[in-house]
Amino acid sequence: MPVLSRRLPWLFSLALIFIFLTLCVNYGLRSGGSLFAIAERSALTMTYPLQKSIDFVFTLSSDFLDRYIKLVDVKERNHKLKADNDLLKFQIEQLKETQNENRRLHQLLNFKKQHEILNQGIAAHVIGRQTSPLSHILVIDCGSNQNLDLNNPAFTLGGVVGRIIACGPQSAKVLLLIDRNSACDVIIQRNRIRGVLQGTGTNLCRLAYLQRTADVKVGDKLITSGLDSIFPKGITVGTVITVSDESDGLIKKIQVRPEFDPDTIEEVYVIPSLATAAADNQAQLTTTSQTTGE
Repeated sequence: MPVLSRRLPWLFSLALIFIFLTLCVNYGLRSGGSLFAIAERSALTMTYPLQKSIDFVFTLSSDFLDRYIKLVDVKERNHKLKADNDLLKFQIEQLKETQNENRRLHQLLNFKKQHEILNQGIAAHVIGRQTSPLSHILVIDCGSNQNLDLNNPAFTLGGVVGRIIACGPQSAKVLLLIDRNSACDVIIQRNRIRGVLQGTGTNLCRLAYLQRTADVKVGDKLITSGLDSIFPKGITVGTVITVSDESDGLIKKIQVRPEFDPDTIEEVYVIPSLATAAADNQAQLTTTSQTTGE
């Protein structure tokens, strides 16, 4: 009995199909059609839903594949366009940086023309920094191979930056004026009063060894005196920003802002030792004389 109940739907379906086919054949024969045509029409009628479903599925699949391929192509093109755009942005930034560097170097050359002694100098790039409360040092990409030596002075567009304290063949360390271990003999440009500029370990310096009665005003410019045998005379050093009396009342507390920002220096101008420069000039003269003699 259970077997019969399971087969009953199939038997019922086959009976319906048989009845449908019989009716179709009778109708076709009465209409004068052939048995083959009747069978063909019956087969088409029965298979139409299946064929329609298959065609619908294939159509959807084809549309999906077309859209997917187009999306992949669009994605690849967008990726390429983004890469090209990033490359163009990088090239533009590189050009801007090159223009800025050329402008700074051109300004250094103009600064060099203002002071005859700077004609012996060379431009160097800052390649490292050593900054802490106890140390303010720049590392530059020139050294003894470029005739640099200890205590050679370094400058920026504003004026004095510091001096070389260590020198290798291809690099050197520049001690900034703001370092606690730095000192520079200066004079007040307005009245020629002499003092010593000392670093404080901050972005400011102080003017020391002045009497309380010394005529110093806010805004006074300080220039090198040339008496320390390191910095040539007449180069700008900084500007007085505060003047106040010390607690003992004997001396003044004078703060000076140097003519450079230690965090933004990218190039410096360094003057090699005068003896080395003179020797180089003599060597050039000797070579020229020998060439002329020949």
